[in-house]
Amino acid sequence: MEPGGSVGVEAGLGLESKAGTASGYRAHLDGLRVVAVYLVVAFHAPLNRFSGGFIGVDVFFVLSGYLVTRLLLRDLDGSGSIRFRRFYARRFRRLLPAAAVVLLVSAVLYSVVASPVEVAEAEGGFRAAFLYVTNWYFISQSKDYFVADIATNPVLQFWSLAVEEQFYLVWPVLLTGLFALTRRFGTQRQRATQALVALAATASLVWAWSLQGSDPARSFYGTDARAYQLLAGALVALSPGLVKWAGRKPAVARAAAAAGLVTIVVAATSWIDFPVVQRGLVATLATVVVIVTLEAAGGGTARRGLSLAPMVYLGRISYGTYLWHWPVILIIAETAEVSPLSTFVLTVLVATGLASLSYQIMEHPIRISGVLDRHRGPVIAVGLAISAFGAFAIIPAVLAPAPTTATPTNTDLATSGFTPVPDLDYQAIRNDIPIFTSCFDAPESACTIVKGTGQHVLLIGDSHAATLAPALAIIAKQNNLTLSVAVRAGCPWQRELFRVPGGGVPQPVAECRRHKDDVYDRVVPALDPDVIIVMNNDYPRRNLPFLGPDGNVLEPGPELDAWLEKLTTDSLAQLAAENRSIVIVEPIPNAGKGTDPVTCLSSAVVVEECRYVVSASPSPLEQTYRRIDRENNQVWSVDLDRLVCPYLPICDPILGGTVVQFDGSHLTNKFSTALAADLAKYLTDNGIVARRV
Repeated sequence: MEPGGSVGVEAGLGLESKAGTASGYRAHLDGLRVVAVYLVVAFHAPLNRFSGGFIGVDVFFVLSGYLVTRLLLRDLDGSGSIRFRRFYARRFRRLLPAAAVVLLVSAVLYSVVASPVEVAEAEGGFRAAFLYVTNWYFISQSKDYFVADIATNPVLQFWSLAVEEQFYLVWPVLLTGLFALTRRFGTQRQRATQALVALAATASLVWAWSLQGSDPARSFYGTDARAYQLLAGALVALSPGLVKWAGRKPAVARAAAAAGLVTIVVAATSWIDFPVVQRGLVATLATVVVIVTLEAAGGGTARRGLSLAPMVYLGRISYGTYLWHWPVILIIAETAEVSPLSTFVLTVLVATGLASLSYQIMEHPIRISGVLDRHRGPVIAVGLAISAFGAFAIIPAVLAPAPTTATPTNTDLATSGFTPVPDLDYQAIRNDIPIFTSCFDAPESACTIVKGTGQHVLLIGDSHAATLAPALAIIAKQNNLTLSVAVRAGCPWQRELFRVPGGGVPQPVAECRRHKDDVYDRVVPALDPDVIIVMNNDYPRRNLPFLGPDGNVLEPGPELDAWLEKLTTDSLAQLAAENRSIVIVEPIPNAGKGTDPVTCLSSAVVVEECRYVVSASPSPLEQTYRRIDRENNQVWSVDLDRLVCPYLPICDPILGGTVVQFDGSHLTNKFSTALAADLAKYLTDNGIVARRV
C-alpha cells in the first residue's frame, strides 16, 4: 500500500461499571473512537483533504493501550495477578466473531467480483488475517517488487488488528513481569514501572524513525515500530497522577482537550506535509493529551460533545464500522464510478449500518453471555480452532478456482477469427519473473551468470532490464560470451536519475544511489566489459515522477525530458569509456496503469478481449536514444516494439502460444527466451557481438 490505515480497536472495551466511578465507563472515549474511525474511512474513500486520515489508526492504538492496561491494572491491584484466561477469553469473544464473519463475506464477494488470478493472489492475505499476522504478511509482500499493490488488498484493514492482537498476547505477560521486577523498589515501584515502559516506548519510536528510510513498510506495519503508540496509552494508564494534575486546572484541561481534538483532525488532512512516522507521532501525542484532559475536564465542551448519545453508540459499533468499511469501498470501486465524496458518504452509511446489525445480533450477545464467561478455557480453544480452520480450510475452499467448463463455442470462435483463451497455468505465469542479479555488497564475480572465452557483456538497469537476462543468457551460451548482470528494481540505469519512492519502488533513493555508485565506480571498472546493455521502463510515458536536479519532484513534461537527456548523455559518456560498445534497449510497450492482460485472460473467453492499445510514436526518451545512436558510433538504440507487439499499436497478450508479460509491463522469462534469436541477429549483424565460429 502506498502506506494506508485501518483501525484495530477494542470498540467496546470501556471498563463498563457505573458511570462516574473511578473505573467506570468512559462515554467520551467512545466518542473519540468515532472521530478516529471516520478519519480512516475518509482516507480510504479517498478524500484528498484527508490524505493523512490513516492516523486514525494511531489514535486507536493509544486508546487500546490505555484501556487494556487499565483493565489489567484492576486485576493486579485487586488480586496481585492477572486473570489470563479471563482476559484472553474476553478478547476472543470481543474480536473474533465479527472479524470471522467479515472475512468470510469478503472472501465470497471477492471471489465473485475479482478475476481468478486476483482471487488466487489474495488467498495468502485472507489466511494471514484469520491468524492475525496480516501486518507481517504485508511487510514480507512489500519486499517483492512484483506482488499486487498492498493498498488494494481485500484484507487491508486487518493489519492493525494483527498489531493489537499481538500486543494483547504479550502485554499481560510483560506487565506481570514488570510488576514482579519492580517489587524491590518499594514505594518507588510505580515510578520504576513508568520509567521502563517509557524507555520501551522511546526505543520503539526511535526504531520506527530509523526504519522509515531503509524499510518504510516495516516502519508502518511492524508491531515493533508501532509499539510506542500502544505503550504511550499504557503509560497514561500507569500515571494516574497526570489526570489528577490536569484536574486541578479544569479550564486549561478543557482548552487542551479541544486543542488536542483539533490537532488530531488537522494531522489527518493534507494541510500539513509530514512523513508518516512524524505524522503518527503528532497524532500519538495529541491523543495522549486528549485522553488525559478528557478524563480530567469534567463537563467541558469537548467531553460533552463526545459523550452525546449518538456519538457514544457510533463509538460502540466503531469496531464493526472499521471491519466493514474496506470491503464496502472495494465493492463500490468495482461496481460504480463515483466521486471520493460519494464513496465516503455511501461507505459511512453502509458500513455503519452493517456494524450496527452485527453489534445487535452477534457481537453484544456473545460479549455479555454469562455462559461463555464461565467457560473461558473452551472459549479460548474454540477461538484458536476457528482461526486455524478459517485460515487453512475455509479460505482455500471459498477462494478455490471454479471448475472450468468446456467452451461450446470454440469452433464458432475459431471460424469467426477469434482465438479461444487456452488453458493456462496462471500461477506459473505470475511466477515466471526475472531474478534481480547483482553483486552489490558482494565480489563483482557474483554478477556473472554465464562464463565464456569471448567478449564480456554487462546488463544494467531496472526490473525491465532484468527481463532481458534469459534471452541474453541464451545468446551468451551460443556465442561463447561472458554475461554479467547488475540490475535493481525501480532503479534506472542513468547514474543521477532517481524515481520518487512509492508506487511499487521497493527502496528509497539512498539505496538506489548506493547501488548505482557501486556499478559505475566498482563493477564496471572491475569487470571491464566489452559491451554494456542498458534498459529502463519509459517512466515519463508511464507518468511516474522523478527527482529533479534540485532534489524535488519533477513531473513528466519538457523539463523532465531535458533533464533525462542530460543524464542519459552524461551516463553514456561514463559507460562508453575504454572504447566500450553501448546498446540501449528501448522501453517495450506497456499495457498501461490498471491494465493487466493476465488478469484479463483469466476471466476472458477469447484472447482478443485482452488486447490493449499503445502509442505507436516514439516517446521523447526514445527520440533521445535514437539521436544519440545517430551521432555516436559507440551507441546503438534497439527497438523491440514489433517483436513484443507485431500489430502495433494493438498488442496481443499471447504471441506464438506464449504469454508476453506477466503483469502488463514486464516480459515473462519464457517470452524473453523467445526473443533470443532476433536479439542475437541484431547484435551480430551490427558487429556488436562476434558470432561464434
